[in-house]
Amino acid sequence: MRFPSFIKVPKTRRFEIEPRYYDPVKEQIKERTEYIRREMEGGHSENYSPGKISFQRKTDAVPNTSLLQMLIAAILGCLVMGWLYFGNDALYVLWLAVPVYLYFRFRKPSRGAQ
Repeated sequence: MRFPSFIKVPKTRRFEIEPRYYDPVKEQIKERTEYIRREMEGGHSENYSPGKISFQRKTDAVPNTSLLQMLIAAILGCLVMGWLYFGNDALYVLWLAVPVYLYFRFRKPSRGAQ
């Protein structure tokens, strides 16, 4: 039983998905007919391989990512070891060191130092 309300509550939407089926035989027949059609028209490509489906992503890896990850892990490891050895004093040093580092990292160079 529902109580009357002034607030309009949206009705639930039904999730509907149309399933897709993969038929390898049909796909291979389609690829072969495409290959024969291209061969007859003279547009034959050398990279063709029948029945080959590639699901791999082609991404470029950033070259220094692993070095940066190791550097971050080393800094966090040293911070944890410092906290275990010195207590909260290590965290206070970090609170002082980070703003100083950020200041020197992002400050604009002076005009006389060119």
